[in-house]
Amino acid sequence: DSNRKKRRYGTYNDFKIDLGINNFLEEGESPSENNAPYSVRPWGSWYIALKSVNDTHIGGALHILWGGDVSWYNFKFEDESLRLIEGAEGVEFFSSTENVSFEKSKLTAAYVNASVVPMLKFGSKRRYDRKKFRFRGENWDFGWNADEGFRIGAGMYAGYRIGSYTKFVTKDDGDKDKNRDKDGFYLNDLRYGIRGQVGFRGIDIFVNYDLNELFADNRGPKLNAFSFGVVL
Repeated sequence: DSNRKKRRYGTYNDFKIDLGINNFLEEGESPSENNAPYSVRPWGSWYIALKSVNDTHIGGALHILWGGDVSWYNFKFEDESLRLIEGAEGVEFFSSTENVSFEKSKLTAAYVNASVVPMLKFGSKRRYDRKKFRFRGENWDFGWNADEGFRIGAGMYAGYRIGSYTKFVTKDDGDKDKNRDKDGFYLNDLRYGIRGQVGFRGIDIFVNYDLNELFADNRGPKLNAFSFGVVL
């Protein structure tokens, strides 16, 4: 049946959102284990990506997920008094000594990315209404739905930084003061890494790990960013 064949093969596009948390590792360890000043809070360090995803069915269980997205790293520092500035030789971290209440300190970096993730979709049988889909059968036909079963995949991504800023929030006598500083902070313009994704029916979980460091060589701490969460 030609209609059934169209549902089983080809390329389909969809809009997706990656929503999770991000952090970084320093030489394989969390900076918080060494009391580094740039340790971040997992809760509040949000990772968000708005994605245009193409799903190409190669054959059998093999699919290729590919497309582009815009993503944001938000690193919310444990030390709310922490300041991050671009010094003459590299990025500098220091704690503010202002006589105020410190509310928030974070670094945000935005990227435009492309990714390719081969994925195995094992699917499940699902019955379709003959009248709706015009399948042959007395009342129902059973079709193979690749998105209704278990799926797992791993691939690569690469991106280019399109913006970055720090945000520092203080409170003095009940009045909030928000300072935002747009700068490069010696962040690497390019990012690239590996992505894993696993799902079952309507739920997918992702993990991203940047293979290159967040900051340029000899301009900041040797940090590799990572993120994990759900695909909406």
